[in-house]
Amino acid sequence: MRRFSSVSVPRAVFAGGVILMLLFTPSCQHKPTTETGKHGDRITEATKFPGTLIGMQYESFFTPHNVGGWETAEAIPILGKYSSYDVQVIKKHEEWFERLGIDWLLLDWSNMLWMKPAWEEHREATKELEDATDLLFKTYSQLEREGKHPPKLVIMLGLQNGPPVSNAVQRLNGIIAWTKKNLLDKPEYKDLWLYYHGKPLLTILFNVALPCGEIAKQTSGVMAPDWTVRWMGSQLQATKVEKCGFWSWMDGTIRQVVTYDQGNAEEVVVTPSCFPPPKFWLDPHTVGRDHGAPYLESWKVAFEARPKFIQIHQWNEFAGQKEGEGYGPQHDVYGDEYNLELSDDLEPTRMDECAYRGCGGWGYYYLNLTKALISVYRNETPDITVMAVSGPFQAAEVKEKRLRLKWAVVGKQPDSYTVEVDGKKVAEGVRGEEETLELAGLKAGKHRVRVVAEGAHTYFDLRPDRVAEKSSQPLPVTSEIEFTYSPASQ
Repeated sequence: MRRFSSVSVPRAVFAGGVILMLLFTPSCQHKPTTETGKHGDRITEATKFPGTLIGMQYESFFTPHNVGGWETAEAIPILGKYSSYDVQVIKKHEEWFERLGIDWLLLDWSNMLWMKPAWEEHREATKELEDATDLLFKTYSQLEREGKHPPKLVIMLGLQNGPPVSNAVQRLNGIIAWTKKNLLDKPEYKDLWLYYHGKPLLTILFNVALPCGEIAKQTSGVMAPDWTVRWMGSQLQATKVEKCGFWSWMDGTIRQVVTYDQGNAEEVVVTPSCFPPPKFWLDPHTVGRDHGAPYLESWKVAFEARPKFIQIHQWNEFAGQKEGEGYGPQHDVYGDEYNLELSDDLEPTRMDECAYRGCGGWGYYYLNLTKALISVYRNETPDITVMAVSGPFQAAEVKEKRLRLKWAVVGKQPDSYTVEVDGKKVAEGVRGEEETLELAGLKAGKHRVRVVAEGAHTYFDLRPDRVAEKSSQPLPVTSEIEFTYSPASQ
């Protein structure tokens, strides 16, 4: 789902959210059976866990009346154009989440109020989302009985993220009551929720830019006594609603906004790319994937703040607006996935298939990169370095005679860097994280740049063609990009 700015923008698929803190008196009715545990145990009560709980934003809307056709996906998953009803897909995702060390999932229901048919009818699109979510709960319950440790679950509802909805608070209260009866009250699901301050955590999208007092006024009628509620939004760098306790789905700067609670860092998002208003993915200030370098820069905020919750944005949206069907007067505002570079999904994709606006994919690269980053964050491998080279997007051509090369580094700082072009060293002993390449002597065509971090090592091979296993021996830290040199005519 999606995370728009404070401008109301309707969309065909689901959306992600904004927040005010609503803490209720702890209830014994849904008290978790597991309260403590190290990573890998059955973590349930967040306040009892001594560290950060890392979450992944997750979609279950690949169904016939939602986005099951995959028409506008920016890439094709390794698992193909799957269905959210496919238990084997759910299990494979869970296997990857356990491998990464994901503690919880954010399940996106934030468009439920404005979906058609109306959610109260429980048919077609809304019914499919309900059923797919229930199937995920059932599957995770079975996996726990089998001795697995699936992530805990958090549902995100929505109060505002698109066209105005009449009786929105009353209808939202109906969704909350339905969710309690049909999911929260099921004994077999009791230990699947992520508990916070004694109750299951519930997030609600309210995508606005309003003073805190006005937000409190407009949300005062929301009734969720069985939950600990956090409100969510996006573009917090502009709306400033983190001051009201709002968490973020995604902001418009790669260094995402941190939300604090009583002086303590509570939540931040990490993301491989981002967009600001007004043009979103086509805005001149948008940050694309850029070979993973922005993803490392985004994680640096989490390393600095060490919040209670991290949300990784995001696993699997794979949907967007068709060409000429964007939002705005010119139909050129694209707020979901756009293309291979201007997108933010992380699920492994095929590298040899075509999607809506181009061909290719990132393979297992972001899965492997995330594994390495979490390993450093959790101090499991404090001695390693993670590096990603920034450079021209693979579809672009370089015409200038100089190419400014930059890279991002997380973890142990290297002693220096070596830069190679087509296997030949062109710079050694580089200090800092950039170098300008002289291209005048190169032939026109494709070239490969490789940066080597000297005096550093890793245990994770970030190659995109396979899942990285932790090596028993140190590995060199390298990062490569390709570019096409097309010098302007003399």
